[in-house]
Amino acid sequence: MRPPPPRIRRRTASRPFDARLGAVMAPLVAVMISCAGERPAAGPMERAEQIITHRVESDETWESIARDFYGDEKRAASLARDNGMNEKEPPLAGSAVRIALTSQDVKRMQRRLEAAREYNEGLDLASGGNYEAATAKFEEALKLDPSFSDASFNLAISYERLAFHQKAADILEDLVAAYPGSLEYRYALGVSRFSGGDLEGAEQTFEELLAREPAHRNALYSLAVVLEKRGKRDEAAARFQEYLTLDPEGEWAEAARSHLEGLSRAGGGGR
Repeated sequence: MRPPPPRIRRRTASRPFDARLGAVMAPLVAVMISCAGERPAAGPMERAEQIITHRVESDETWESIARDFYGDEKRAASLARDNGMNEKEPPLAGSAVRIALTSQDVKRMQRRLEAAREYNEGLDLASGGNYEAATAKFEEALKLDPSFSDASFNLAISYERLAFHQKAADILEDLVAAYPGSLEYRYALGVSRFSGGDLEGAEQTFEELLAREPAHRNALYSLAVVLEKRGKRDEAAARFQEYLTLDPEGEWAEAARSHLEGLSRAGGGGR
C-alpha cells in the first residue's frame, strides 16, 4: 500500500540547450576575442559583447527566457525593459526579443550546454532503469549548472528508485522552496517522505498540495493511503471516496475500492 510513484521527467534538454544556442556559441566566442580589453559601456546593451535575436515561442515568458539564456529568472524584468516592454506582460509569440550577452553570460551558456549533454545521457540511463549510473550523470550536470532544476528533480527521483529516500527528500525540499507553485515537486516530496517513514510529513505535504489543487488525483489517493496507515480510517475513507468521484475508472480506482471495502469491514473507528 503505497502512493503512486512520481516519474522521471522524460523531457530532454532541448531548450535552452538546443541547436539554436549551440549555433550562436562560435560567433560569440569570436566576438569576445575581438572585444577583449575594451572598456564596457554603462548600459546593458552597450556593455554586451554580442546581442542576439530570439524568436519567442508560444509557451515562453520573460522569466523562462531569462532562465534559458542567463540561468537567472531574476533578470526577466531588466530583459523586458531592455526591449522596451512591460515585464508584467508576456512577450508575444513570434515576436523578436534582443538578448544582450556579456563574456560571462557566454561562459555560463557553454557550461549549460555541457550540463545538457550530461543530463541527456542520464535521462537515457534512467529510461533503461539504470538509476545508479543516471544519478552520476545528473550530479555532473548539476556541478556544471546548479540551476538546472530538471536535473535536480530527476536526481531526486533516481535516488528514490534506489531507496535513498532522505537524499531524495532533501533535494525535493529545496526544489519546493525554490518553486512553491510546482505541484510535481511537492507531490514527489510527499512520496519520498512517505517512503522514508515520515508519515506526518507526508500527510502535511499532500494536504498542502491539495490546498493548491483540490482535484489532484494522485495526491488525493496518496493522502488517503497515508491517513489509513496512520489509523485515521474515517478520514482515509472520505479521501478514497473523493478520489473515486474524480477518477472512477482511473489507474488506482480498483485499489481505492479495495481500500474502501477493507475500511468498511473494519467498521470505521477513525479518529
